[in-house]
Formats: sequence, C-alpha cells, structure tokens
Amino acid sequence: MEDNVTAEPNTFKFPSAIRLDSPPTPDAISVCRCLISGGDSPKEIEVPWRKQKIFSAVSRTENYLRERRIPELIRFLMAKVLASNSDNPVAYVKELLDECMIFRAGIGYAPVLFEQRHLEAVVKSFDPSGRGWVTTGQVRRAYYTLGLPPPEPIPERITTAELLEDLKETQERELLELLSAGMDKQEYQNI
Repeated sequence: MEDNVTAEPNTFKFPSAIRLDSPPTPDAISVCRCLISGGDSPKEIEVPWRKQKIFSAVSRTENYLRERRIPELIRFLMAKVLASNSDNPVAYVKELLDECMIFRAGIGYAPVLFEQRHLEAVVKSFDPSGRGWVTTGQVRRAYYTLGLPPPEPIPERITTAELLEDLKETQERELLELLSAGMDKQEYQNI
C-alpha cells in the first residue's frame, strides 16, 4: 500500500542574525542634588504643610497605640477568642471585656490566658520526675514558654509550688498592667 501523501517544500524561514555591534545606551537617571554634592545640602528641604500634618497625625496615632498597649490588648483578646472556640465570638469578646473591666476595678477574677491546669502542666513538664523543685534555667524557660517576663533574681532552686504561684501572680500582674496601660499612675495605684 502506498500513501498518497505528497511532501510539501519546507516553508519555514529562519530569523536573521542579531547584530551585536553596539549595545544600546541606557537612559540617563536623574539624581538628587544632595547626592551629587557629596555632603550636606546647603539648601534645606522644605516639607509641605499638608505632609507635616499627615506625619504628625501618624506619629500621634502610633504613640497613642503604643502608650495604651492596644496591639498587645488585641493579641490577648484574639488569643482568648481562639482558645474559647466560641460559637458567637462577638458575644464572647463583649463578655471578656466586661470581665477585664471588673478585674481592673479590683472586684472580679483575672480572665488570664492560661488557667490553673495549664500552669500546672507547664510546671510538671519542667519537673517530670516529681522532684518537687526546678533550677534557675528551668524557671526562666517556663516563664518564656508562657510569654511572661521572668523575675530577677531567680534563686538557684525553687519549689514547683512556689513556681506555680509565681507564674499565676505574674500572669495576673501582667494582665492588670496591660488593662491599665495609659492610665495616670495615681489612678492605677488606687486600683
């Protein structure tokens, strides 16, 4: 059987060779005069009033948030919401804020992130054999594990019961400082 296919002549044309005689020259880049002079510019840069106002507002906002520890408070609230796994997070946050205000007033309990059972588990993990005491390094790691600042100085050995109580007190103190951020010192001390 013979095929009735006829071969067509090759119609593909190769592109012409690229010439590399002279590379194209790049466009000029404009440079600030203060960079060309090599030193301080004798001419002072004038920032428009509108930009000054914007920079001032941004700076005041950042200071306000930092002084009142708002980002830390939001992280605390979000951690509590995630840990609660609530069906209605908005209602949970409202209730949590009420508990925080009551605690700050010195009336209610501290709605801390780690409950007693969590603290006990952390302490037990640093004393798995049940010796009843932990070393300075273990105390420091326990505080860092919970995101709390370790006390200074730390004794060479501390009982697990003391560590548990210290962790609880530190956590409550940190929460009170967070909730009282931005308040006057006198107002804070009256709590």
